[in-house]
Amino acid sequence: MLELTCPLCNGLKQFYFPCPQCSRPMEDRGALENFFGPYSPYETHPLFFSSTFSEKTNLYCVHLFACPGCGKDKRIKIRRIEK
Repeated sequence: MLELTCPLCNGLKQFYFPCPQCSRPMEDRGALENFFGPYSPYETHPLFFSSTFSEKTNLYCVHLFACPGCGKDKRIKIRRIEK
């Protein structure tokens, strides 16, 4: 079975995303699933998955990016890569 991992969570890659409001570089605040509790990365949360497309969404790790200047935040899907 193919094991996938998030390149941002594991420090394998950096991602640059300009703020859509002020064009400053946004900062990665981490995987969105980490904001829901200590075991949430290992659980299927209804905000991220539905039974019809959970396999497809497992290909991505949703990260929260925030602008340190204006406070704008954005959720960005990061494609998981093969371990």
